[in-house]
Amino acid sequence: MSTSKKHTSQDLLEENDSTLLPNKKQKLDTTLVDNNNDSLPSNTISSKLEESKIPDENVEQEIKEIIPDILNKNYIDPDFVTRFYSAFKKNQTFTDEISQAIIYNLPFPIALLPNIFDNEFLSNVKDEVKELDFDNKSNDLYEFHQSSDLKICEKPHLSKLRDTIYSDVFVSTMSNLVGFDLDYTPDLSVHKYEKGNYLLCHDDDIKDDAFMHGRIIAFIIYLVDEDWSKDDGGALELFNINSQSHPDEISLSITPKWNTIAFFALSPTSYHQVSEVISSTKIRYSISGWFHGPLNTRLSRAEFIAPVPEVFDLKDFISPVYLNEKNKQRILKKLQKDSYILLSKFLRDDVFDKLITSIRETGWEEKPTGPPFIRKYHLLKDSEIDNFKDNNNNNNIIKDYKDSSSSSFCKYVYDFFKSKSFAIFINEISNWQITAVAREFRQFQPGNYTLIHDQGQDRIGADVTLFCIEGEWDEKWGGGTHYVADEHELLAIYPEKNMLSIVIRDAGTLRFVKYVNSHAAFPKTEMSFIYWDDDDDKGEEEGDEEVEDIEGGVEDIEGGVEDIEGVEDIEGVEDIEGIEDIEEEVEKIEEIEEGEG
Repeated sequence: MSTSKKHTSQDLLEENDSTLLPNKKQKLDTTLVDNNNDSLPSNTISSKLEESKIPDENVEQEIKEIIPDILNKNYIDPDFVTRFYSAFKKNQTFTDEISQAIIYNLPFPIALLPNIFDNEFLSNVKDEVKELDFDNKSNDLYEFHQSSDLKICEKPHLSKLRDTIYSDVFVSTMSNLVGFDLDYTPDLSVHKYEKGNYLLCHDDDIKDDAFMHGRIIAFIIYLVDEDWSKDDGGALELFNINSQSHPDEISLSITPKWNTIAFFALSPTSYHQVSEVISSTKIRYSISGWFHGPLNTRLSRAEFIAPVPEVFDLKDFISPVYLNEKNKQRILKKLQKDSYILLSKFLRDDVFDKLITSIRETGWEEKPTGPPFIRKYHLLKDSEIDNFKDNNNNNNIIKDYKDSSSSSFCKYVYDFFKSKSFAIFINEISNWQITAVAREFRQFQPGNYTLIHDQGQDRIGADVTLFCIEGEWDEKWGGGTHYVADEHELLAIYPEKNMLSIVIRDAGTLRFVKYVNSHAAFPKTEMSFIYWDDDDDKGEEEGDEEVEDIEGGVEDIEGGVEDIEGVEDIEGVEDIEGIEDIEEEVEKIEEIEEGEG
């Protein structure tokens, strides 16, 4: 799957699409602006507040122009501005009895200003919002609907609201409340979250490296029904961070409230998300965007090991149809032509049945692995894996585990896929000289996902995944593995019982597992591996040079993927007792549809 262009989720937008999307950290560095404050860590929101400007003593002089009639006057009162700013700057909690304004100080300062606009006026705004055209926005990070930039909106009430937000009074007031110099044309668009829509963990901390300029304040004006409750979902959820400054757990959940603006300063640790909307009768409307100004930014990688040396007999695991030499050559040709293949009924029936039984008995980590701005899913318990590793010196391990009904059988199969024996098999069907393998035995439960992020990009390699599910997976549940590059989705692979997927992923092709939604009837369990060829990694390190196609020609795929042909020619199917229909299953290399998954 060759491409020459690096890709991030933001690139899914067309070049002429001016709509606004959350961004997941592009080019990152560790350099921060000098804040002249030795007492505070330089990577905290507090440090950004310290380096920012202090409001002029005479705030009243700055806002002597005509005050927009729809704006709540309480929020431009000089006394309120001074008290609010002091609390926001010092990262303190704050409550104003008159306006009911609130500042929560943890996990980072976030403010709520109720009744920010005239109530009747905002009701008219909402009526116009319902008439707008919305684009469906869907990728690894989010699933929602979004309007065009409100800069071009001509509806009377929406236009007046936009002009108010752009006004000197509003911008200077916001600037004085938070203590930052803010631009006078903030990004502004309408978001529409229906049942099942969501926005996953991200920080919004984006800048232009060339001009040292970017987002500094995120804000949301809620247009939800007045009876919107916690049970309706769609909460704004804020994450605390661990010792590595990665998001850890949700520490604050804010239920949307009609005619309330929520806003917070952005930083490398301002991690937040919008939880899935649960209500089937209400729509979560909001107007949101960012004020811009100078920002700061920030890195990571994956762990590869050499294939385990233990010798396994392929015939003990793999369906005989895939061990036939002619068939292995046919698979090789398909991978050289299309860069991917899906092999149904890959494991022997008896092995897969015992594997499923073992998985049912196996423990999973209760806390999902993270950080949530890159991934959220559950790993096999470390203690169980360690117990299995302790037995690796047993010469009778294959017979013992084959005859055993213990939960450790799934680790036995897991080690087979990490072995040199299986690496040789991959070499025979792909021509990849396997020198290392990254591996995970993982389970995606409802609410789990992976995201495309510069801090979590996978090294190029052969992606090999065994799907360990029992029933039939419904695409409506999400959970597909999506491959994207050059502003296109190339593949969308959905799990199938006992299917092995192999994708040769070159530089510039990225992947993610789509959010598993609340409709999923059972978890998506899989063994996931990346097999690494030293020679291909050298090519990756050379930067954006053209990647040489492997023999047979790996053509760039745009806009979709054609059905794989020719796998029906694989020989030996009729010789496998009990699965006489495997030819149909093998041919079912699952048409991969272009689209949003």
